[in-house]
Amino acid sequence: MSHPLQPDTALCTPDTVPAAQDAAAHARIQFPRGLYQPEGSFRFAMDALLLARFALPASGSRKECTVADLGTGCGVVALAMLLDAPSMIATGLDIDPALAAAAQTNAASLGLADRFAARTGNLADVRTMLAAETFDLVVSNPPYRRADQGRHSATQLRTNALFETAGGLETFVSAAGYLVRNKGRFCCIYPAERLTELMTALAAARLEPKHLRLVHSKQDREAVLVLLEARKNANSGCIIHPPLILYSGEGEATTLTPQALAFCPHLACNARGHHQIGDSA
Repeated sequence: MSHPLQPDTALCTPDTVPAAQDAAAHARIQFPRGLYQPEGSFRFAMDALLLARFALPASGSRKECTVADLGTGCGVVALAMLLDAPSMIATGLDIDPALAAAAQTNAASLGLADRFAARTGNLADVRTMLAAETFDLVVSNPPYRRADQGRHSATQLRTNALFETAGGLETFVSAAGYLVRNKGRFCCIYPAERLTELMTALAAARLEPKHLRLVHSKQDREAVLVLLEARKNANSGCIIHPPLILYSGEGEATTLTPQALAFCPHLACNARGHHQIGDSA
């Protein structure tokens, strides 16, 4: 029996193929708007799009790249990367079956079903789910808040996305260290104030920081997020890139900066930046 969120391939006839292709083309133009997100789930924010852009391979690279997206949610990070890098193939892992199904549905709507597979499971059990060192790149946008930090959300879907209740930072980084091949890349986005914890977790997983970029909401504000790339079993040495400034202006005049839009064109879908980083709506 087909999953209620997935298309019934038995209904695909030669007459329906052009219509499906047109629908996928429209969905790609609209991306990331229009992604299906289950009721009660956490709505992704721009941090997911920033991670997807940061993790892209070098411009012009045509080498096939296998990617694992840990805590994939509705699939936004992996799908954004697949749209921008035709040589990529991705696997999304999420603890919640409804989110994994949503990610697979979104892949199909974008015409990416042949390059994306969603799987359900707890990252703490990743060694029973997937073989070691099978991915060139692992990406993750893990929960930012400790399990005892603040009031939990009304739904378990939102709680799992925001709080370290179904797995903390160490669980995500350890899974990344297991899945990524030797010298392969791990890219993540995390609160800047927890950078020292991230560095400790990376060292335990034999992931050496190689590129780091701090993200600031405005020019005169402290960093709120850190984008970090690490390589497995690499030599020491990390490049600190210029900071990424997201907004300029005040009040109703607040807009995304040209720098932010140049770095991540997908942000243009909401150029005034109403759904800002850290927004838990």
